[in-house]
Amino acid sequence: MSRKKPFSRRIMIGAVLVCVLMFGPHLIQAQLPVYLIDNEDVYTTKKKPSVLFDHDLHMAVAECMDCHHHYKDGENVLEHFDLYEGAEGVLCRDCHAEPGTRFREDHDPTVKDLESAYHHQCITCHRETVPETTGPRTCMGCHQEE
Repeated sequence: MSRKKPFSRRIMIGAVLVCVLMFGPHLIQAQLPVYLIDNEDVYTTKKKPSVLFDHDLHMAVAECMDCHHHYKDGENVLEHFDLYEGAEGVLCRDCHAEPGTRFREDHDPTVKDLESAYHHQCITCHRETVPETTGPRTCMGCHQEE
């Protein structure tokens, strides 16, 4: 003999399922916690060591859109739902290593190259908003020997 589950329990299970389906992809870490930025396929020779980037640390002190962007008419039109692992245009190299990879129809030929994009984004934040005691402020502070 089978018993039917109470209506309120079915509603609760349904609500949990809807939440998992709607928000699950956003709860999955969008990036590895720490990874090496090397772009060896873009840079055949390096002047400095690669950068070990702590994504989790940066997420603790900055908003996603502080770093990830797609500007139209001076406004960042990138949305949080655009930021998921494997999405085109999420990594700096997607737009700055090969111009227009993601936003081909909107490509601006004045877009910075990859090195300039990294340096502008990182150096500006580290020098203007990061206290001297909490983050690197020199080239070799980020470009450490592996």
